[in-house]
Amino acid sequence: MGVAEARTRARMLGPDIDSLPYVDRAFLPQDPYRAAPTPVDRRIAARRDSRRLAAAAVRGHLEANIVGSRGCPYNCGFCGAAWSANPDVRIRVRSPENVIGELEALHDEYGVSAFRFVDDLFLGVRDVIHRHMRAFAGHGIGEKYVWDATGRINVLDRLEDRDLDVLAANGLREVALGIESGSDRMLQVMDKRITAAMTEDVTRRLLRRGIGVKGYFILGYPGETRADLDATVRHIRKLWDLADRSPGGIRASVFEFRPYPGTPVWKTLTEEQGYAPDDLLAYADVDLTRDGADESMRQRDEFNFSVGIPFGEVPVEQLRATLALLTREQHERDQAGLGTAA
Repeated sequence: MGVAEARTRARMLGPDIDSLPYVDRAFLPQDPYRAAPTPVDRRIAARRDSRRLAAAAVRGHLEANIVGSRGCPYNCGFCGAAWSANPDVRIRVRSPENVIGELEALHDEYGVSAFRFVDDLFLGVRDVIHRHMRAFAGHGIGEKYVWDATGRINVLDRLEDRDLDVLAANGLREVALGIESGSDRMLQVMDKRITAAMTEDVTRRLLRRGIGVKGYFILGYPGETRADLDATVRHIRKLWDLADRSPGGIRASVFEFRPYPGTPVWKTLTEEQGYAPDDLLAYADVDLTRDGADESMRQRDEFNFSVGIPFGEVPVEQLRATLALLTREQHERDQAGLGTAA
């Protein structure tokens, strides 16, 4: 597809996003849903003079998923949302007033008081963040609701401390960050445009303000060495240590690398390294428990699949052992309330 054709398709597939109707939740039987109260909810409620947040901190928020933008301007090698994999998809951002209108409508109709922005990247452009946060403050969103969002580490790194204060005051509860690796070499291979030190600094600044972090990590990316893998394990444990000394908490979500068609790394694997596409698509379930059921794995079944190919130096079974170890450690931390101190 040529550039002109891609742009034509982008216009056809991308109408004015603010002209689209709000999602009809009648077609989503599990959304909104009642979530269990968390220590973060209790801390936020304690800082706000809000009956609504105080009540939700006791019985749990009624939560809903929401999309504030579509598309991503970055080109991470593994990601299906990479711009090079989606040349006919325009990046579109809803206006703050349109987003706020849906928040209020969901509260009025269902009583929703917590929202999860499931965008590819909601907190991914500094000017957009500033525009939304001014509107959120003007409507008192932080006094009424809490919300979680996806974020971009290098963008958050460029925000000033007062900008992060505004995010916290506006109700930001947790940011999902694509940390991916503790190895700067692998981060460069992935085209992440971040460093491990940058990740650590951004995480520290967020946690100090009581904003939680959900970090995503990939094990077994093409070219990864044992030293790279060890660096990621150390990095995760360093971030856990930061959380243990901060008001905010961190959750590490670890995955085995899987190649997806259309991504930048797919082209490298098939055209430069000679892998057969059918082999890269031979996804199979993986049992990480070995000796039977393990509570830390119960909600990960939909993520435990693999093509069984070692794309790096570390054998697949060793990768899975590391993944299982980190997942169990995170589960144990959750059960013990670590990283969520008041």
